[in-house]
Amino acid sequence: MRKHVIVSMLLFLSIVSLGEIGLGIDRGMRGTGRGTGLLEDRNRVGRLLALLDSERVKASLGLTNPQVERLRQIFVETEKADVKVLADIAVRGIELRESLRADKPDRDKILKQVQDISALRGEMMRLNVEAILSAKTVLSAEQQRKAFSLFENLREGGLTEGQGGDSGATSPPKASPPEIPLHPGEPPVQ
Repeated sequence: MRKHVIVSMLLFLSIVSLGEIGLGIDRGMRGTGRGTGLLEDRNRVGRLLALLDSERVKASLGLTNPQVERLRQIFVETEKADVKVLADIAVRGIELRESLRADKPDRDKILKQVQDISALRGEMMRLNVEAILSAKTVLSAEQQRKAFSLFENLREGGLTEGQGGDSGATSPPKASPPEIPLHPGEPPVQ
């Protein structure tokens, strides 16, 4: 009887672990709300394109029409490439999840699948770095400094009037999540 209980518990824990691995694959695609997911990265391109339509941003950075068009071309081409890589990552993630569900998973196959997904993520990073480098060739050193400052302000929660953004073009600052104590009864770390 005791042996059956132990085997049942091990089987249950194995199933829960596989579920967590599958959730981890999904979280890597969608993110955790902290700017770490691949889909969140792709959404940044859309926000950059929206900024290029802002007359205040263009004036603040001193962008000429040819610069705006070249930046738009860089961002759109990067977005299209990102979508293709994200689709490959999603398909490979599904295949990995299904490989992990097998009663007797093929270790070498699974590790190869993980390596393939990792390589695709690296490819996406390379594409985005290439886009940044291309954008830097379009902008002067002063425009690069202003753009960096603008992006830092956006990352910290949005722009205020006079910082180059159109009203309503950026989201309001987000409140930071409350600290949750790791152990009940202990105060949160400040």
